[in-house]
Amino acid sequence: MVKKKIYNSIIILILSLGTCVIFIPFYLTVVSALKNMGELFDNFFGLPKVWVLDNFKYVLSRPDYFMALGNSCLITGTAIVFMVLLLPMCSYAISRRRFNSKFYNFLYFFMVAGIFIPFQVKMLPMVKLMSQIGLMNRQGAILLYIANSTCEGIFLLVGYLASMPTDLEEAAYIDGATTNQVFCKIVRPIMKPIISTVVIKNSLWIWNDYFMPSLVLNQSNTYRTLTLYQYSFKAENTTNFTVAFAVMVLSVLPIFIIYCIFQKKIVAGMMEGAVKG
Repeated sequence: MVKKKIYNSIIILILSLGTCVIFIPFYLTVVSALKNMGELFDNFFGLPKVWVLDNFKYVLSRPDYFMALGNSCLITGTAIVFMVLLLPMCSYAISRRRFNSKFYNFLYFFMVAGIFIPFQVKMLPMVKLMSQIGLMNRQGAILLYIANSTCEGIFLLVGYLASMPTDLEEAAYIDGATTNQVFCKIVRPIMKPIISTVVIKNSLWIWNDYFMPSLVLNQSNTYRTLTLYQYSFKAENTTNFTVAFAVMVLSVLPIFIIYCIFQKKIVAGMMEGAVKG
């Protein structure tokens, strides 16, 4: 009984620390966006004495903010659509044939090996290649996000498919169904939980990513995403921190609103995927 109380106390302590680690930066970002520069330096951790909305008005009055927002939406949305279309099909073929085909078995382990290659190793060859073929733009960023999500996405999807019994597929083949019909009407609907998990993970990564856009989208300000746009308020000797914090808050809102709208489906999909796996 005493051990259980100690264990529960440790768990509560760890969860409390984790909550603080997540909440404190979010709190500081929001309250800093509601201050002026003077109060920001005089009272950084406290609540604002006067709630200032001018920072948000200033950002929303700039057309380049909406250009950056559109770029983020375009790149994230397009990359996710292609992932949803391509990764399940590739994973299904690999999952069902890798034990009977040396090629598919090699392809699977080749994809798994790609997970362990750090981005820093791929960075210079990737940027050089994209520069040579003229894709240092939004289209190039979309292709790179799709390519960099392929290895881990296929690994997760193949693992999920391996836990699925093939009885329904075999029955469908006996009834005269084609491979496309089996995949579209039987396999893909069952894969919705793990697909939703891959979509959530990659959506958050692409929307919040700074490293990739800083390498590929630095040729023109018209290609900037929201993560790059946050640094447009930094001059050589000064930085407008309050406006930058306001941009950060506005950058979080779209993905936060989408999560709130689809919260039940997202949580249900992840829970079902966890139980299924």
